[in-house]
Amino acid sequence: MKKLALTALSTALLTGCFGDDSSNSSSVSGHTFIAQMRAADYSSSEIAVGTVGETEIVENYANKDASDYTIDVYEQYLYHIGKFNIDTLTRYDAAAEFLQADYTYSLTEPESSSSNTYQFVQVAEDKAYVIRYGKSSILVVDPSADEENFVLGEIGLAAYVAEGATYPRMSAAVVADDKLFVGLQRLDADYQPTQSYVAVIDIESDNEIDTNTNETGLKGIPVNADNLFKLVADDDYVYVSGRGDYSNNSGALDRISLDDYAVTNLVNGTTFSDLNDISDDEDTSNDTYYHVMSIALVDDTGFIKLNLEQGYTNLRSILYSFPLDDVASFTAVNPDVLKDEKIGILKSGPDNTLWVGIDNAEAPDIVVLNEEGEVQGEALKFSMPVIDLEFMEIRD
Repeated sequence: MKKLALTALSTALLTGCFGDDSSNSSSVSGHTFIAQMRAADYSSSEIAVGTVGETEIVENYANKDASDYTIDVYEQYLYHIGKFNIDTLTRYDAAAEFLQADYTYSLTEPESSSSNTYQFVQVAEDKAYVIRYGKSSILVVDPSADEENFVLGEIGLAAYVAEGATYPRMSAAVVADDKLFVGLQRLDADYQPTQSYVAVIDIESDNEIDTNTNETGLKGIPVNADNLFKLVADDDYVYVSGRGDYSNNSGALDRISLDDYAVTNLVNGTTFSDLNDISDDEDTSNDTYYHVMSIALVDDTGFIKLNLEQGYTNLRSILYSFPLDDVASFTAVNPDVLKDEKIGILKSGPDNTLWVGIDNAEAPDIVVLNEEGEVQGEALKFSMPVIDLEFMEIRD
């Protein structure tokens, strides 16, 4: 069945039916991965697909002469999202003709700046949330509707705009416990991080939940993860990672209890201080600090990615794992294939695996690890670095 999936995808590529009007009606089945790739010089992008457990990859889908694209999936639907100054949403349906677009809708608002959509979070056949980095509200939409009836409403988050800024900078979202958790970076007018928050939306009513009724002010959850980048969830917690600034603020990793919204800090600027390399002179440009970049959950284990950076330059990345029932116990994950590499994506995959993307223009591989951090099989070879990765289980 998995072989059939890749064969069908390969056939579709040869007949050129990804996103055009081809009448090819081949369907796919099995567990498929979809990778959004971006050229190292940011000149172009495309999508690659393959079957989990196999090394063959089919590229050259959705080729674009622009690089700022991402993807999301919901059940059999793949969404290709054009971000800054692109503002488009294209949907593909694997249950019908996976490689032929259902539609492309504009996410542009008249006489307005770019929406810069970061995520498309679908929660039902007829309901989804558009998480917009360049706006102060979440769009509530009906993905099954025509473009005229696509937008159902908005959820305003303008209260979170930092002083002097224009937008609250929604950067991540995840669904847990029938609620939408939305990360807000709250960068100031100079794009410096202020207190990040996580807003909580009731999916049934689309109302924001007041997470601390004993205090006045913002309804959301203040977190330690400045410049918030990533949210992931399990049955009990939402995990929040933020990179801090591009200097000595290392950011943090927090987790939020789904029971009472209590925040527990797991990683901060002192946790891995031995990784920092601070010179004795007054030239801070030579100083190296770690930054908390991402989090992924694989069964009972968490994985975090740290970047070692000098200013805006990433020198290399380091992976650590920790048991979710002992969040103070960190173990370095350092297989030879990742030694001294810069890591791009970090994504949990099928069968309790961790998919690690190498941000290297010469060898932009993906390495698959098990829960113990051991390499599983051969690396997956791509022609461009993978910047986003999704999985879709497709059955006949």
